[in-house]
Amino acid sequence: MTKRRKNDLETTVVLFSEESIPSFEQAEKLFYANEKAKNRTKRTIEWHRENLHCFKKAMSEQNIELDFKKINSRVIKNNFVLYAIDSWGNKPQTVNMRLRTLKQLYGYLVAEGYLYENPVSLVDPLKTPKTLIQSLSHDQVKKLLQIPDRQTFTGLRDYAVMIMLLDTGLRVSEICGLTLDSIDFNEGYIKVIGKGVKERIVPLQGKLKKVLKQYLFHRGNDIDHRYVFVTVDNNPLSKRSIQERLEIISKKAGINVRTSPHTWRHTFARMYIMNGGDIFSLKQILGHSSWEMVHKYVNLFGSDVSSQHLKASPVNRLEDN
Repeated sequence: MTKRRKNDLETTVVLFSEESIPSFEQAEKLFYANEKAKNRTKRTIEWHRENLHCFKKAMSEQNIELDFKKINSRVIKNNFVLYAIDSWGNKPQTVNMRLRTLKQLYGYLVAEGYLYENPVSLVDPLKTPKTLIQSLSHDQVKKLLQIPDRQTFTGLRDYAVMIMLLDTGLRVSEICGLTLDSIDFNEGYIKVIGKGVKERIVPLQGKLKKVLKQYLFHRGNDIDHRYVFVTVDNNPLSKRSIQERLEIISKKAGINVRTSPHTWRHTFARMYIMNGGDIFSLKQILGHSSWEMVHKYVNLFGSDVSSQHLKASPVNRLEDN
């Protein structure tokens, strides 16, 4: 085995056997095959493919050879991270996303014995700005729910989708993936297949149960698939279709803030916490693998900041006196 010393960001990958090192193209194929063997979703693999395409593009534009013996942590930092920021105008979040895939690729090669070290582990993720989590107010939710015409199939379906978003916080992809077998009205739960093909149980309560039963009655059973939400042509409802319907409803309601499915997910989390829900059940319902996002929700919505400010407002107190 060839040994080389670490030297800060100039670390060069240590190789087990230079003769057995795959080309970058071969490494990609092996990596994707391994991801598929782990039962990663097609969407996840395509995400990796896009990230590695950007890395290869950066190397190509700078005439840097895709050679594992030559690409060290300094090259990754200067010729990929900084290049993506300066030449392409990529945001820190985007660059960090690309780095995660690159780190996983190298990690796979190390685990399989093709390489000894992972140079990406020496490249720190870029600091990202902390952004406020957008959610809908009670009044905005009420306005939005009043828009769909529930006397029509499309209106009833849109209403059912919004009620489900509000009462479960499901991701739009999870809603699109629901089948008739996912819903157990007797036991009161929905079986959800989330990120990483992880299954979880989400409670199904009274109002949502009633709306779903009404919608499913009009959906009917004479369809050649079992997806819950469908178009007027009986095709499974897509993520883009839900997004477009929410945009249309938002405009009709005169709501000027973003009302994407993810905004509804944040709204569920906000209202759940403010109504006294605990963080353990919230994490389970939302399907988060870590506590990071749940803690963000708690920090932002753990107390009704607006109500507390109204009670303690210095200006209001001054006027009262």
